[in-house]
Amino acid sequence: MRDIEIRSALIDQLRSEHPDPVDNRVWSELSLCLGASRVDVCLINGALTGFEIKSPRDNLTRLPSQIEHYNLVLDFASIVSTEKHANKAMGAVPEWWGVMCATQDADSRVRLHWEREPQHNPKIDPLAVAQLLWRDEAFEELSERGLHKGLSKATRWVLWDRLVEMLPLDELQAAVRARLKARPSRTTDEIHRPCGVK
Repeated sequence: MRDIEIRSALIDQLRSEHPDPVDNRVWSELSLCLGASRVDVCLINGALTGFEIKSPRDNLTRLPSQIEHYNLVLDFASIVSTEKHANKAMGAVPEWWGVMCATQDADSRVRLHWEREPQHNPKIDPLAVAQLLWRDEAFEELSERGLHKGLSKATRWVLWDRLVEMLPLDELQAAVRARLKARPSRTTDEIHRPCGVK
């Protein structure tokens, strides 16, 4: 079973469960922490939900760093793996992470089922959330709230810090999700550029 087969089945399932394309966006390869990690598949609606795919050909070497970055940003996170990695994955990810198992039926179709459903992330980092915004988006969010004075030439870092300083976390998260959902559709390979990169 290849990564692309698991990914395709997961995207199909998410789009079936969340059919409204306005309120629900399903993306591949969402960059986190300025490109330090990429979420394999991300559902953006009233929450930011990420899925890390581990096919039989993958190993779990990069998983600790991926967990670290997912934990900073995502409301819900899950690992999607085959039986080869399922038991090891269950012990490797935090308790609030979901664990989804991918199997193949007699017709070689990928089937997905929960071994453990995800819980809400207990500790999100506001700066890591703000870094999902491009510089112009961050400035516009400040401008809409009258918080942009003296910041027209500020770096993205200054703008992110200002957003974190002035906005409650839930308001910041809602603004980021709205910006992500408003971005134009792209191909799977081009769906998202690294956070803040123009």
